[in-house]
Amino acid sequence: MHRLKPFIISCVLMCLGALMLPHGANAASAPVSQVSIGLTQQSFTVLDNATMRFVVAISENGQPLTPQDNIELDVVVSKRVESRQAFRDITDTKTVPEPLDGVRLSTLSIARNSAGRFIVELPTTTKTSATAGLYMNQSGVYPLTFTVYVGKELRATTTTFIHHFSASDAAVLTPQDRLGVLPVVTVTAPPSVTTTGAIALSTEARAVLQKFSDAFSGVGQGSLLVLQPELLNALAVSSATEDKLLLDDIRDLLGIHTLSATPQVPLNPSAIGHVGLQELFARQLTAGEDTTAALMQKTPSRDAAVLADPLTTAGATLLRDLGTRQVILTPSAQKSFDAPLDSAVPYLAKLPDGGSLWIYGTDPEYARVMENDALTPLERATRISAELIVQRQEISLTSARLQQPPALLSSSTGEIMNVAVMRQLFRIINSSPVLAFTSQPVIPSAPTSSQPIALRASEDTSLETLKATFDKLLPRIANTSSMLLANDPRIDMWNTLIASSAARTATPAQSSAFIDAISSSLSDLRTAVSLPKSANFTLSGHNSEIQLQVKNASSSSVKVTLRYRSAKLTFPQSFQVVELPANSSTNIAVKVVARSNGRFPVYFQLFTPSGNSPLTEELKVTARVSALAGLGLVVSATAIIVLLTWWAHNWRSRRRRALTALIAPE
Repeated sequence: MHRLKPFIISCVLMCLGALMLPHGANAASAPVSQVSIGLTQQSFTVLDNATMRFVVAISENGQPLTPQDNIELDVVVSKRVESRQAFRDITDTKTVPEPLDGVRLSTLSIARNSAGRFIVELPTTTKTSATAGLYMNQSGVYPLTFTVYVGKELRATTTTFIHHFSASDAAVLTPQDRLGVLPVVTVTAPPSVTTTGAIALSTEARAVLQKFSDAFSGVGQGSLLVLQPELLNALAVSSATEDKLLLDDIRDLLGIHTLSATPQVPLNPSAIGHVGLQELFARQLTAGEDTTAALMQKTPSRDAAVLADPLTTAGATLLRDLGTRQVILTPSAQKSFDAPLDSAVPYLAKLPDGGSLWIYGTDPEYARVMENDALTPLERATRISAELIVQRQEISLTSARLQQPPALLSSSTGEIMNVAVMRQLFRIINSSPVLAFTSQPVIPSAPTSSQPIALRASEDTSLETLKATFDKLLPRIANTSSMLLANDPRIDMWNTLIASSAARTATPAQSSAFIDAISSSLSDLRTAVSLPKSANFTLSGHNSEIQLQVKNASSSSVKVTLRYRSAKLTFPQSFQVVELPANSSTNIAVKVVARSNGRFPVYFQLFTPSGNSPLTEELKVTARVSALAGLGLVVSATAIIVLLTWWAHNWRSRRRRALTALIAPE
C-alpha cells in the first residue's frame, strides 16, 4: 500500500470525472474482459483515528476477479460534503468530488473472503502529517471512491459515503441534537373479496404483508403505519396455517408502531369528496377501525392520515370533518404542487370553510434512492443515511437545537419496495450518533412554525364514471335489501362490493367485476319471485277472498309487497307485505268486496317492501261476480207490492166517493 500524492489524486479524479460510471457498469471497454465493482459491506460511522472496513466485490466477466500484480485498487477520500444539493450532484455524477487523500493497493496484498471478495481495511487520521491513514479532520459526510486499474487503464469505479464523527463533537452531543427520522409505511393491496363475497387472500396481498413483517421483525423500530384492515381480516379468516402465523407476527410487531386510521379498503378521499360519497368513506373508516381494534388489540388514530394520491380541498375537508389534523403526503401525492415538499417543514393549508389542516411530505429524493434498483441495498441505505446527516448539518447551521418535525422517509407510495434496503437503513441509522428513529412514531401536533400551502383547486374526477353507476345501483340495492330477512349476508356482501369497487387499489377489471356481480345478484333475487301467468276467479258472496298463488324460486325466504286494484271491486287493504318461503309457492288471500254483478278486470303486482320498486309486470285477471243473483226478484216483488198498495188505495178512494154521492140528498 502506498499513499497517492495530491497532484496524482487530482489527475485521478479528473479521469473519474470523464469516465465515472454507475455501479455494475464497465468504466472502460476492454477487448477480452469486463470489470465491475461494488461494496457488499462497509463501515459508515467512523470515529477519530479509527479503521474503516469494506468488503469489495470486483468481478471480471461475471466471476470474482483473480488478483494480479498489474491490477490495483485506488481508494480516494474527497472533501466533506457541505450541502444536500452538493451531495445529489455527486451521486448524480454531475460533479466530481474534490479529492482530499487516497491510497493505492495491489490486489495481491488484499485479503479475500470465501466468496472471493476483497476485505479492505483503511486507517484514518486527523493529522495532516500522518502517512498511515486517510485524512479526515471534521465531522461530516465524505465521499469515498474505489477505482480498479489494470496497468494504467481505469476499468471500474464506484463511490460510497462515510460519516466521520470527531471526538470534540461527540463530547458535546445531546439527544436533542440528533435528527429524528420517521419511516412512513403503507401496507395495501387490491381488495381480497371475490365477486361472490368470499374472502380470499391473494398472493400479492400475502407478499405485501410478509414484506412488512420481514422488514420490521427483530429491528425494534416502529413507523407511522397504514395497514389495510381488510387484509388483516383476510388473514384472520384464512384456513392456512402460514396465514395464521403471519397474523400473529404482525400483531406482535404493532406495539412499537403508530397505526393511522384508514378505511376498510383504501379509498381516495379527494375523489370520494368530489363525487359526494362522504358517507361511504365515513362508514368504511369506522369499519376499518373496528376490524383493526378487534384483530390487533390496538386502536388506530385518526390524528394523522397518510395519502398516496394528490390532496384537494374536497379531500382535505372530508378528512378534517372526520377528525384528521395532519396529512402526510408521499411523493406520489405531491405531484399537484409546483415543487416537492420539504420533509423537514410543516405546512398549513387553509380550507374553504375557514378551517385548516397540517400538511407534511415525505422526501421525494430519499424515495428515488430507495427505489433505484441500479444500486445495491447497501448503497441505497448508505446514500440515504449520508444525505440525512447532511440535512442535519444544514439545519444545525440555522438552529441551536433541532426543534423540528422528524425527517419523513417513505417510498414514492409508502409501500415497502425492498426489505433488504429497509433493514440496512435501520442498521445504519440505529448505529449513528447523530440520527435517531423517533421513540414514538408520531409527528408533533403543534409545530412552532409553518409555511402556508395552497391545495389544488381542481377536483379529482377519477370516480365520476363509477359514481354515475352508483346513482343507479345504490337505490336498487336499498330497495332490494328490504326483501331480505334480518342477518341475510347478501346485504353486507353488496355493501362490501360497492366499497371495494371504489378502492384506489382495485384494478378497472376488478371494479367492473364487482359492479357486475352486484347487478347479477340483485337481478337473481328480484326475478326469483313471480305471479301466475293467468288466472280467473269467481266471487260467490258480497264479501269474499281471492286466493292468489305467488312463487319464490330463490333458496331463501323473502318479503314482497303485493298490490292490487279494480274499478268494480273494493279491497279492505290496498296492499299486503308477505313473507314467501324458499323454493315454494304461497297462496295469498286477498279480501274483496263486490259492488255489482258481472265480469271485471283485477290487477296484481309485486313490489319491494321499501321503495315500491316493481318486481313483476302487472298481472290482469278476470273476476266473475255472482254474489248478487237474487237482487232482481227482490226488486220485482217490491215493485208489485208498491203497485198493489197503490191500487188498493185508489179503489178505496173511489168507493168512498161513490158512497158519499148516494147518501147526499137530492
